[in-house]
Amino acid sequence: MYDQHYWSRRVCELGIGTAHGPGGATAESLRAALERTLTRTVTTTALAFAKLSRPDGADIAARALMDLEGAS
Repeated sequence: MYDQHYWSRRVCELGIGTAHGPGGATAESLRAALERTLTRTVTTTALAFAKLSRPDGADIAARALMDLEGAS
């Protein structure tokens, strides 16, 4: 639950998306968040970042955890 704040902050810091502010979502707040996210700058940065990401990262992490468990 608490890592949501960390990751939403990182998404904003990296310029690859927008975090919705605290509180309940409204049509206006969601519209504003989408407008910020769909700008050319954010889209371009997110696409460039995606090219650097490994598609098998979750698999690698799961295998590492299983190896640690097996070593115990």
